[in-house]
Amino acid sequence: MKKLALALVAAVGMMSSAALADIDYGLEVGIRQQSGDVDGASTKSQMGMQFGATAHFPISGAWHLRTGMLYTQRPLTVEGVTDNKITMNYLDIPVALMYKFEEYAGVFAGVSLGLNLDKNADVGTVNDVKSPLIPLLIGASFKFAPNLGATLYYESASGEAAEGLKNYRAVGANLMITFD
Repeated sequence: MKKLALALVAAVGMMSSAALADIDYGLEVGIRQQSGDVDGASTKSQMGMQFGATAHFPISGAWHLRTGMLYTQRPLTVEGVTDNKITMNYLDIPVALMYKFEEYAGVFAGVSLGLNLDKNADVGTVNDVKSPLIPLLIGASFKFAPNLGATLYYESASGEAAEGLKNYRAVGANLMITFD
């Protein structure tokens, strides 16, 4: 936990450096609709939250590296005699290649390194949670005001997320406040 706190302080310090003035960075907060599959049962998708900070580092011309640190909820309800809501929360570190059409709009694709922070189930326990979880990520980011915009994304994590839980996928929308 101390290493995580140190990394967060270093990232915030780096983002505030005057030497890195070409970097676009901001805060994001939003909702996501999460779904997945369970062995031998049906599931119901659930709404989760995502919030944190992102940054776009210029590489060459319109190409940027999009990264950050985001707290992400990945809930799912397993239907049965008694519905069982399962929640797994992660610290996501997206690493994506972004192409900016204009200063205010771009598309991105990459992966997100999800480190499990906690897990919870209404009934029973969640066993063998995969950490890191590495979902594929595609999306678009645009501004509709000088320092206000949105990010829309789709993520898909094929394979197991935990024992019996697999093929997690989500669609989300984040409000973005930028500091560029």
